[in-house]
Amino acid sequence: MGYADIDGLRIHYHTTGDSSHGQRVLYVHGTGCDGRVWHRHMRAMADRHTPVAIDLPGHGQSSGTGFRGAADYTHYAIRLADHLGWDRFVIAGHSLGGGIALTAAIYYADRLSGMMLIDTGARLRVDPNVLENSRQLAAGGAGIAIDPRLGFAKSTPQSIVDTLNALTSETDPKVTYKDWISDDTFDCMSRVANIHTPSIAICGDEDYFTPVKYSEYFRDRMPHCQLEVIPQAGHWTYEEQPETFDRIVLDFLDNLPS
Repeated sequence: MGYADIDGLRIHYHTTGDSSHGQRVLYVHGTGCDGRVWHRHMRAMADRHTPVAIDLPGHGQSSGTGFRGAADYTHYAIRLADHLGWDRFVIAGHSLGGGIALTAAIYYADRLSGMMLIDTGARLRVDPNVLENSRQLAAGGAGIAIDPRLGFAKSTPQSIVDTLNALTSETDPKVTYKDWISDDTFDCMSRVANIHTPSIAICGDEDYFTPVKYSEYFRDRMPHCQLEVIPQAGHWTYEEQPETFDRIVLDFLDNLPS
């Protein structure tokens, strides 16, 4: 673990050790989360590649109050790569993190050797009930009733649901609301055809938030994007079907040019 001082904010990041081998991979979490969501997966990668996960501003141990747009978050991801001394790297983004990864591919293509788009989309419209619930919570209200299993596959163990929901509940509701606005306003559908970074889209076949058709859009319109759909997984493929997810990621990373 470490910290980087970037534009007046203290940005925290997660590592698995001091070794540097294979692909350098920067993992970007989604709405209302922090880099801890990647810990299990990073341990599975560490023998062959070099994973680092960022706590975006206002999340986890990073200072700040969050942003209402993916481009601002992307700036901090790129500057963290600068701090790490990474001239080129693979960026992996989940949900909102996928929007951040896509923004990096649009504006910083020369920095990327690969991209992993995990349970995300080129447009990230938010369920109005989810957005309203977050708005009320940010204002100090009680929120509205939202199914705690929303976004998870039917077969996903309750223990995984509880663990991820507990982690996201630790984020300041005001920051989470900004994240949802970042999602709801994100739209790069007209630009994906111009993204030439070698990419993979990974999604669960029961993903409510970013359905399979979102990832098929990448496969069909992005010149160098492959698609992997994971059965019996929802919006959290890397925790709902960890062994399958890890295998797919390792295969993608192992076959990228060094």
